[in-house]
Amino acid sequence: GLVDELRHAKYEGILESTPAITVLRGTARFQDGHTLSVELVEGGGREVAFDRCLIATGAGAAVPPIRGLQDTPYWTSEEALASASIPQRLAVIGSSVVALELAQAFARLGSRVTILARNSLFFREDPAIGEALTAAFRMEGIDVLEQTQASQVTHANGEFVLTTNHGELRADQLFVATGRTPNTQSLNLEAAGVLLDERGAIQIDQGMRSSAVDIYAAGDCTNQPQFVYVAAAAGTRAAINM
Repeated sequence: GLVDELRHAKYEGILESTPAITVLRGTARFQDGHTLSVELVEGGGREVAFDRCLIATGAGAAVPPIRGLQDTPYWTSEEALASASIPQRLAVIGSSVVALELAQAFARLGSRVTILARNSLFFREDPAIGEALTAAFRMEGIDVLEQTQASQVTHANGEFVLTTNHGELRADQLFVATGRTPNTQSLNLEAAGVLLDERGAIQIDQGMRSSAVDIYAAGDCTNQPQFVYVAAAAGTRAAINM
């Protein structure tokens, strides 16, 4: 598809055309502040020593601990964007930017959309912003349920059933977008002396350096805002500083 072509042209093609870059496909863990162990996809392992290291592992969808949710075919943003069909009824758990963007997109494509917001939309921002957005969504036919949380989710015969504090909700598809979690859990960062914040994000200074003097980090795996342009700028700055 177009996304795959763009990814290859912008990223993968550069790697292939630069002889000085060696790509290892696998899972890496820190042994210490200057050594990685890599479990290779094709089998076996490899030890990689480094003078400087850049961590740019990104973030993954944060999944709320709702009873039964893990046993259902719910969507994250990845599945929602890859879907070839439009559900007739779409329930959305979350009020993040991603949740609201895709909720509106599916509504405009023909879905009957219901948003379950634990508080109100954009509750961390000026209240007027959330109020205006809620009013605009309702004008478009999007049902916004404020102060609403799901305690249980089931799926049978192609239908999701959500039990909430305001009653039962049924939908043909469920989209969960309650934020993103840094991909740092499997890196064994403690062995390298890299400190994390309470979210599991790598703490960095203005130069993109972590608490370990020779290890830098950039993008959504850090304690910086999770935006594409922030990640791109941070990666460039880290590369220069390294």
